[in-house]
Amino acid sequence: MSTRALSQYRVTSGRRGQDGVVLILAVFAVVLLTVLAVGIAAVVRVELRASRSSLDRMQALFLAEAGKNQARAVLLYDNPGVDTLIDEWGPKAEEPLDLPHELGDGFYRVRVYDACGRIDINEADYDTLVRLTGDPAAAASILDWRDDGEGVTPDGAEKEYYAGLPWPYVPRNAPFETPGELLLVRGVTPQMFFGSKERPGLVDLITVDSESSNTDANGEPRIYLNEFSSWEHPGFRDFVTGKIGSLFVMYDPTSILDGLSNLTKDGHPGYTSLAQLWSAAQLDFGTIARIIDYLTVDNSLVQRGKANLNTAPLEVIALLPGSSEALAEAIIVRREAQPFRSLGDVVTMLLDLPDGPALFEQMIDHVTTKSSTFVIESMGRTRTGHTHRTLSALVRRTPDAVYVIRQVERDQPLPPLDEEAQQSVAIARR
Repeated sequence: MSTRALSQYRVTSGRRGQDGVVLILAVFAVVLLTVLAVGIAAVVRVELRASRSSLDRMQALFLAEAGKNQARAVLLYDNPGVDTLIDEWGPKAEEPLDLPHELGDGFYRVRVYDACGRIDINEADYDTLVRLTGDPAAAASILDWRDDGEGVTPDGAEKEYYAGLPWPYVPRNAPFETPGELLLVRGVTPQMFFGSKERPGLVDLITVDSESSNTDANGEPRIYLNEFSSWEHPGFRDFVTGKIGSLFVMYDPTSILDGLSNLTKDGHPGYTSLAQLWSAAQLDFGTIARIIDYLTVDNSLVQRGKANLNTAPLEVIALLPGSSEALAEAIIVRREAQPFRSLGDVVTMLLDLPDGPALFEQMIDHVTTKSSTFVIESMGRTRTGHTHRTLSALVRRTPDAVYVIRQVERDQPLPPLDEEAQQSVAIARR
């Protein structure tokens, strides 16, 4: 081969080699760009899904807020003189709140529970706690947890137990803030708290805040029994007779005054129980039934820890002092026929039962027919998403507003409607 031909061959071969390298680089670049594009697309999809999920959660939360505010409005305009399960907020209303309410691109469901339909764990005494838990040791531990050094167990021994746990903590020694706090208490087991098929859990029976207004069925403040020492004062006498008409003209308050005098002579601060209208004032039960809803032994605006006989479930009524499952069943039959409108209705019902006077003495100071605190559970969900947001709010009702005391958010949906509620929904949709 000539020198010229050899040079030409070398040039051609070099170009082919360069072309091969360029081709490899080009293929590598295409592969790299493809990988980058796929990676970026995946990241974008993830970001889009995350953004969509975040948007769904936010929209679901706003829907839940709408449901909560609707429930607050219903409670505000509800009759505060008496609260029953057939009220507009109740599960047995003609059109229950727990219907899917469409709003924008989603819907919400909302439920309202009467906090006075449960046992107030911050107010219950030892005997009630024993009946509630079925365990005297757990009942004592609950008292120790909520009392500042005044419980059953010495404060040092109590703190020593909690300090010796694998993950130690300090007992609150103050009122419970949430029902779930019970799981921190010595002797309260998850099974006791959440319940089983045979026994309802504490979570379904308790509250940490229950208040009812200290007013009569007309919404007027009750008369403080210990103020009857001023009966001879014309201003007080005119106030009482003007407030409740002819009741204290028909029923001479001399017996109330004598009872008050006898109580103070025996070293008592005065009337401390409505049952003393019978035991101390020695009024007959017909008179007591007529006047009891207008009277109080607690000179405060609200009363704590009283169970609403119109809304409490059978298990809660059976836990009240002097009560039983049979009595609870009788009370539920009575309220389904006609809700209790006042404490006078409660007295009349109790006195129609065997051992009526004893039941009256044991129960009357622990019951009410109205409530000021409620639990609102509201769930929101978007139409296209799969995200639920549920708000659980403890609210207090006053004459002017229904305001939130405490609120928590969670992702779980509300439980499905039970059979009775589904029937109510079907009737409401007809």
